[in-house]
Amino acid sequence: MSIEPMPAPATVIPHKRDAVLLDEILHADATRLTAAVTVRPGTAFSDAAGNLAGWIGPEIMAQAVAAFAGCRSLRERGETAEIGLLLGIRDYESGVAEFRAGDQLRIEVVRSSEDEEGRGVFDGSISIAGAVVAAGTLTVFEPKDGSYLEAERARNE
Repeated sequence: MSIEPMPAPATVIPHKRDAVLLDEILHADATRLTAAVTVRPGTAFSDAAGNLAGWIGPEIMAQAVAAFAGCRSLRERGETAEIGLLLGIRDYESGVAEFRAGDQLRIEVVRSSEDEEGRGVFDGSISIAGAVVAAGTLTVFEPKDGSYLEAERARNE
């Protein structure tokens, strides 16, 4: 089941202002999210010409995973997810040294597994003009309740 219309990325991911890379969520359902990005100057990750280094690909995919979690939370609870953590990236390969200003990227993340404690694995890809130019597997953690956050805050005090 998909939610319609798709929310703006900034409303479902915890990033703010220039840290938000996703421009649009194209589709979200129970296992997959597709998003779009036009590479541009002025983001927290852009170089002076507006390009994004190829190694920013995992961040772009991680934002898509955060959007997936936010959309799912909207569908199931009527509110966005509080926090998620990127635990690791495996097998990331980029066929481009940089995503150039003006490139229109299509990002797809597909949940391949999830456990009861909130750990999940997503296969992600970034395409330009229909050709996959970067891909990898992201392992994430989304706490199911606020107890994890409270424990972390107490530990850091």
